[in-house]
Amino acid sequence: MESLERKEGIAKAKPRFARPIAFFWLLRLNRTVMVAMITGAAAFAAGAGGTNSLWMTLAGWCLAVGGFSLDFYADRDLDIKGPRAEIRHNPLADGSLSPPTGLAFSSTFIAISAVIASLVTPWALLPWAITLAIIIGLALHLFETPLARALTLGLLQALYVFIGCAAGGRLSPGLGILAGMFFFAMFGGRGMIDIRDFPQDEVTPVQTMPKRYGIKRTAQFTVVCLLIAYALSLAAYFTGEFNTIYLYLDLVFIAVGLVCAWLFATRPSPKLARTLTLVFMMGMGLVICLAMILGSM
Repeated sequence: MESLERKEGIAKAKPRFARPIAFFWLLRLNRTVMVAMITGAAAFAAGAGGTNSLWMTLAGWCLAVGGFSLDFYADRDLDIKGPRAEIRHNPLADGSLSPPTGLAFSSTFIAISAVIASLVTPWALLPWAITLAIIIGLALHLFETPLARALTLGLLQALYVFIGCAAGGRLSPGLGILAGMFFFAMFGGRGMIDIRDFPQDEVTPVQTMPKRYGIKRTAQFTVVCLLIAYALSLAAYFTGEFNTIYLYLDLVFIAVGLVCAWLFATRPSPKLARTLTLVFMMGMGLVICLAMILGSM
């Protein structure tokens, strides 16, 4: 029955994207660029050098593209119609690309990532394999409860730090603390993303934190996690592994983050969450990654 409904939905839907544009949406640049920066910054901070750090940046980006495009493949039934169809831009849901094409796209990028990571250092394949296992589990809908979705998102960000560190051959206390920082930032960030997507998810069976706990409690959870993340980012400096440039950029990261957290705690809404996710995913992420790179020179 579900398959029949899906076929009927595709029959009614008209492909929205030409093939080049459809493949562009599969790259999920609004998310994968951040992952690439985390992996590359961790590699450089671990002493991998410029060349290997760039290769690990590419390996992290390819794995993220494979994972996020696989998410499109897994959610194509949910993205056929309604608000999700307008917001998600899933070319696998409306027939712009066939599901087998999307699966081949994801598999290709994952394979490229594995080859690059193994050529830089075989040790990177350990955290890489754990990351892939979580990605596959998410695609198979094995982590569907609200807290499980938050935990996996946090773990993925921390694992990308470990993948980068493997290129340098070491996981120092400072980088371990920063892995924890990325974990809590995205563990709580899941709540912000869920509030952002609440209008489109409300009419779907997707289990989200606002549905289970309400918007206010979800916002409080997010703020607590962000405060822990900011404390960890500062603690990393006091390991002595980073210079004062890291400290200056980290203080900017913390100051802007505290203002955003206060705004979110006092007036949580999907509209504000949409703005803040852009700030955190790109602006704030870029600042802390630059702190890691410049602070290691």
